[in-house]
Amino acid sequence: MNRKEAREYTMQALFQMEAQRDFEEPDLEKYLSREELGKQKTYVESLLRAVSENIRRVDEIISQCSEGWPPARMSKMDLAIIRVAAGEIIFMEEIPRAVSINEAVELAKKYGTEHSPQFVNAVLGKIQ
Repeated sequence: MNRKEAREYTMQALFQMEAQRDFEEPDLEKYLSREELGKQKTYVESLLRAVSENIRRVDEIISQCSEGWPPARMSKMDLAIIRVAAGEIIFMEEIPRAVSINEAVELAKKYGTEHSPQFVNAVLGKIQ
């Protein structure tokens, strides 16, 4: 698995975690026990832990940057994509901000609606 695939996996895991409201430690383990993570296991584990342990803070930052679109009103797919990139921007300083945003926009093109790429880019562009 390469980093692009790891981001996609992390987005899918965050989507499932949101749907099931299982951001707690015991629930997190089921997303991290996948053998196919390979060399990206550390990245996926770090990002999933950082976002899940700080979900309120992450969502508060997203809400401040989304101008009238709190996370509860966002499409669950857009929210998962934004959480991946926001997690990288906030907690993973070694990943360039521009890379996080670009990769999120690509995920939005693949999984979101026709408006998702612009929405994702606008929200993430405001996260510092």
